[in-house]
Amino acid sequence: MKTEYLEPWVRTYPNKTELIKVWSDWFESKFDEWELFTITVVFKSGGKIPRPERWEGEFEKCVLRKIRKALEPNEKNRTNAIPFEEFCYYEFDESSIHRITSSRKPHHIHGLLPIRKSQINRFWSTDENDLKERIKKDIHSTGMVQSLEIKPIKENSTINWLTYITKMKSM
Repeated sequence: MKTEYLEPWVRTYPNKTELIKVWSDWFESKFDEWELFTITVVFKSGGKIPRPERWEGEFEKCVLRKIRKALEPNEKNRTNAIPFEEFCYYEFDESSIHRITSSRKPHHIHGLLPIRKSQINRFWSTDENDLKERIKKDIHSTGMVQSLEIKPIKENSTINWLTYITKMKSM
C-alpha cells in the first residue's frame, strides 16, 4: 500500500491489530455497494532483488488496467472503475509456512479488490464461480503474469484476508 494512504491510519491506530480491524470494518460497511475479492498475482521471473515499485507498476499496468477496461467500456470513466484499488501489498521474501516449494520465492502482490455490484456481471462469472475468461486471457497475454488467483470474500471474513496480506509487515 502506498505510504500516503497508510500514514493517516497509522497515526490514529498505532496498533497493527486495531488498524486491521478498522480497515476490515470499513470494507465490510461497503458490502451493500461492493463485492469484495481477494487477488494474488505472481509475476514471472524478475531477479533476486526486491523492487516493489517495479512490480506495483506491473500490477497496475498488467492487471488493474485490464480489469478497469472490462468493467468500464467508456475509456474516460475507467479511472474510477475500481472503487478502491490501492489496498495491495508487494511480497518477495515472504511465503506461507504451509507452502512447500523450492527456496525461490516469486515476486507477487496480494490485494483486496472491490467491484461495484452494478458491474459484477462484467467481472465475475456466476455460472463458473470464477473470473471472466476474457479478463484472464487479457491479463495473461501481457507475458508478465505467471499466475492469478481471484476469489470472492464472504461477508464478515474480510479481517482474515487483511491479516494474511499484512503478515510480516510493519505498520
